Amino acid sequence: MARKSKRKVFVEDKDAAIDLARSVSDVVEGKADAKIKMHHSKESAGANPAHQRPSSSSKSRARLERAKAAVAAQAARAKREKAKSRKRARKSPDQSRQTDSAGAIMTASGGSPPEDVGGKPRKRVTFG
Repeated sequence: MARKSKRKVFVEDKDAAIDLARSVSDVVEGKADAKIKMHHSKESAGANPAHQRPSSSSKSRARLERAKAAVAAQAARAKREKAKSRKRARKSPDQSRQTDSAGAIMTASGGSPPEDVGGKPRKRVTFG
């Protein structure tokens, strides 16, 4: 005594079912076409420079690059000056030393010279 299951009927008329399927497919195709057109328009806008927004970021980027270049040039100039001063100090240590009226030896900065221990030149130490 098994009960027979009754088929579910969503649409009475088969032609109406086909029309419903067509209308649903048309709506879905329309949405897909709209998405494709939107993506194509974005791609073509990127290729056409006339439609691009005015780039204020490129101006600020150029200004930043100029500032970086100026800082780098200033650092390079300071490095060269420091190297020149070291060279001058190494070449002629006698010229930088002067004697005062009492005959004591003084450096160009006005202080007494550092005492040479062992007669060896000091080693330069760099950090960084």
